[in-house]
Amino acid sequence: MSGSEIRRLRELRDQVKIASVQLPMSVQRQLLALLEKSRPWKIPPRPVPEMTRGELIRAIRWRLGTVPLDGVTTAAQFVAHHRPRRRAAAPVPASPPPRSFRRRRS
Repeated sequence: MSGSEIRRLRELRDQVKIASVQLPMSVQRQLLALLEKSRPWKIPPRPVPEMTRGELIRAIRWRLGTVPLDGVTTAAQFVAHHRPRRRAAAPVPASPPPRSFRRRRS
């Protein structure tokens, strides 16, 4: 792997780690299953067992460390597709015109 590929791998891993916390639990389970399929060894992926939210996050983070660049890229695309949409910002009310300041006489 070249230096730029390693840098890209680390950046994508961090993005997936951060974004995975905000996902609903059902989507986290899908992400974990996707990471299981992306592992480099030839053992067939095991089904994802029933886990708590914290266990899911730990399992996702652990598997991110074992998945090659193409698997992390796929996971990043999956997370980007399932990321919760932000609502549009509320309109900013017009600010009142600036007041003219007069100096106080002492």
